[in-house]
Amino acid sequence: MSAKEIVRPLKLWQSILFFAGPGLYGLIAYYLLFPALTQPGISREDAYNTSHLTVFILLFLLIIIAIRVEGRPLSWATLRDRLRFKRMDSTAWKWTISFLLLYLVLGLVLNTLAQFVYDFLNFWPPDADIPLTNIPFLLVVFIANIFSEELWWRGYILPRQELEHGKFAWIVNGILWSFFHMFKWWAVPFLLLKQWMLPFIAQRTKNTTPPFLIHLTSNGLGIVLSIIPLMSS
Repeated sequence: MSAKEIVRPLKLWQSILFFAGPGLYGLIAYYLLFPALTQPGISREDAYNTSHLTVFILLFLLIIIAIRVEGRPLSWATLRDRLRFKRMDSTAWKWTISFLLLYLVLGLVLNTLAQFVYDFLNFWPPDADIPLTNIPFLLVVFIANIFSEELWWRGYILPRQELEHGKFAWIVNGILWSFFHMFKWWAVPFLLLKQWMLPFIAQRTKNTTPPFLIHLTSNGLGIVLSIIPLMSS
């Protein structure tokens, strides 16, 4: 490994920039690009998913740029090792299954709490009534979402945060990841109570695969539960 390929610590201000940049673009994508795409006659659903897809494409581009800046070749072996996308051993499976159950239960509790708070405030989330009918496109966006976020936040950024913040890196990662979702500001307070789990298990196992599987399963179940009513109607 050359001197240029050494993983360097990520200062707190750098972490903030690495999360805030995509987060600010997320605001632009949701509040400017999304409504703009509906003007030419694109359905609200496709405009919504397209605007989100551009965010995930941005994250993929950032991964490529970051790997190249470190002087590494864009090979599967390089990406796998640098982004800690490793095989699952028995210990990793134990952590994954345990935290998946906790993540799902806590998510259910927080969703219920959020609904109670929204009802109390007479607030209806702006994206709550967006239909789910273009399933193939939805699946593309879903896969791009999970891969881009986990490989960028946990694969590339977290190892650098560990060098700077040590055993508290997962806290920094979880808080900043929650605020990355500032485009849906109404959900951020609830995300802060849950999003610590994925960076925690990634740091504990030194493996990006467990949080990837948890993220994939959790979001996937949400999509399936949303699609089932369509299939039965």
